Amino acid sequence: MIKHVPYASVERDRTLISSIGIDMKGLAYEAVSVIPDSMPLEDFSTAVVPVTSGKGVTPGFTESVCSILQHLGMKSFITQRTDIAGLSDALAAKADIVFMADDAEFIALNTHTSTFSDNTRSTALGYFTALKIAANGLQGKEVLLIGAGRVGDKMADMLEAEEAKVTITDIDPLKSRALQKKHIDFKVCDDLEKAVRNSTLILNASPGKIPGDWINKGTIVSSPGMPYSFDEEGLKKMKILIHDPLQIGVSVMAVWSASLSLYEPPIPIESPVCAEVIL
Repeated sequence: MIKHVPYASVERDRTLISSIGIDMKGLAYEAVSVIPDSMPLEDFSTAVVPVTSGKGVTPGFTESVCSILQHLGMKSFITQRTDIAGLSDALAAKADIVFMADDAEFIALNTHTSTFSDNTRSTALGYFTALKIAANGLQGKEVLLIGAGRVGDKMADMLEAEEAKVTITDIDPLKSRALQKKHIDFKVCDDLEKAVRNSTLILNASPGKIPGDWINKGTIVSSPGMPYSFDEEGLKKMKILIHDPLQIGVSVMAVWSASLSLYEPPIPIESPVCAEVIL
């Protein structure tokens, strides 16, 4: 749950280190291809702005984001005011990076470059990188991509760039085939159970439940967000499960947005995993 995030980052680091040998901050640096000593996060100040549009502020969300940023070593605060007033307060406080989310987007705005990283691409990049590390590389390996939505679409770009052998499955077959049209070498399997039973490397970008009976022993799974898709039987069979509700995505957002201040950002704008530029 989001409300537990402020108390879970230390344990999340322990779990990541035991499973892939790297903590959240290290994973974020690795994902964005930045050498930590070249860009200390302690040099950056961040503001988190509560946004009330749409369905309103999710309880505990801004506190969770702020706690993750502080855990990474950044100076971080939540603005007292919301929405545009809160953004004004963040800019007046000379925050280097401003985090804001509504029902549609969650971004980390670099105030020096007027560019931003977004949570969709950052989450995809973080979990793709975690799977890549856990599997000791993905080139030429069979990977099951579950979910052809926004995060799955970005993961597909990364898997293709890595030259993985990808099978796509989604509850909506039309989405699977639309994604396959962008990646002609990918396969599609409309039977989720069959796809899972035939896989040992899984990128799960779907909220759907996956029974443990389907999971092969020794499977490596990288699965962002909520709700949690797996049961105890599946967890016992897995070699590695990389999962959290928010931390990895926010960590990558933070490092990615900070990297935009570098003279030559490590992820070029033409890259399939580039940040979107808007201002």
